Amino acid sequence: MPPVSVPGKRVSWVELYLDLIFVLAVGRLAHVMVAEPETSSVWVALGLFVILWWTWIGFAVLYNRHGRDAPAQRLLFLAGSVPAGVAAVAIEPASEGRSTVFALSMAVTRLVLAGAHAGLGWRDVLGRRISRAYLTSAAAFLVSIWMPGPWRYVLWAVAVGGESNALLTEDRAAARRARHDHDPRALVPVDPAEALDPHHFAERFGLFLIILLGEVVISAGDVPVSGEAGTLAGWGALAAAMVLAAALWWLYFDAAAEINLKVLELSGGSPTMARAIFAAGHMLPAFALIIIAAGLGLLLEGDPPQIAYWLACVGIGIYLAGTRVFMGASSRAGGVIRVVLLVATFQLARLSDVLSAHGYVWLLMAWTVMCAALASVQSHRRDPTDDGLRR
Repeated sequence: MPPVSVPGKRVSWVELYLDLIFVLAVGRLAHVMVAEPETSSVWVALGLFVILWWTWIGFAVLYNRHGRDAPAQRLLFLAGSVPAGVAAVAIEPASEGRSTVFALSMAVTRLVLAGAHAGLGWRDVLGRRISRAYLTSAAAFLVSIWMPGPWRYVLWAVAVGGESNALLTEDRAAARRARHDHDPRALVPVDPAEALDPHHFAERFGLFLIILLGEVVISAGDVPVSGEAGTLAGWGALAAAMVLAAALWWLYFDAAAEINLKVLELSGGSPTMARAIFAAGHMLPAFALIIIAAGLGLLLEGDPPQIAYWLACVGIGIYLAGTRVFMGASSRAGGVIRVVLLVATFQLARLSDVLSAHGYVWLLMAWTVMCAALASVQSHRRDPTDDGLRR
């Protein structure tokens, strides 16, 4: 029987303020895909999202390990919000190849993170290691300003990879031992300074998914109520989009959020488990919500491009697979059925020839509600320990 949960560190007000910056960034990323509805725009948006995602995680880990919500620490977060906000506004120019402001802003943000980790964790090896990684990353972003396009993005990827490894170092031997013993408690860090507060970490990622779900709602509600969108069919499709967003919320927060928290608790706040479940494990589902938002926005406007159909269904498919709760089943037959449904989700756009844009939104709504219902039936019967070890 898992241990009784004890409330951990709370998310602070200054963290919530910082999230507003990322609300702006998320909206800009969705607009990149809506303004140029092409496959290349999706890849560009994904690349920029990965940079922003790990930037946000840097602040989440910083407060989790060292935050006390003191005035000096609030100033650090507010200082970091300034270059991060400039980077959010610079997303659209960066998506077109004009990335100087974006790269410079990301470099300054990392200097703030390096100083914060050095100042708050200077006594331990972990704080110094993370600080050095951020200084190296900041230098890489600065150098990238003078590099040609392809190599610039390679340098960004290397920089983010280095800082992410420093933030949440993988203990591969412990991970193998935990899988062999089927017990996440084998991942408990030897050094207490490396442990994360499970409640704070789980809550931070839950709140970020709420932000992304909010983008789905905003994209649906931002359609002009005139022309085809202002007809009865348009209003009906808008209502269906709102139900779809609610079903996406249900898929995660009905069970996945609690399972993720329990597994991280059992592992003693292990950085390895936090990385697998949250930092890396939530990255694609989070981006999937931005894809869904872009697809729904185009669909609700009426007469959308073909890619809009694919954005919506592929986004839902990635979200279903990434949150993992939908794939849980108590029997082999149930598992096969869910795999078939997941594969079918990625192919729903092929019905664009027989369904109007608004009719397709209704189909997506019904499909997502069905998947949420199936996941809900079995999710509370599963062993969170086994689920976490399969991740």
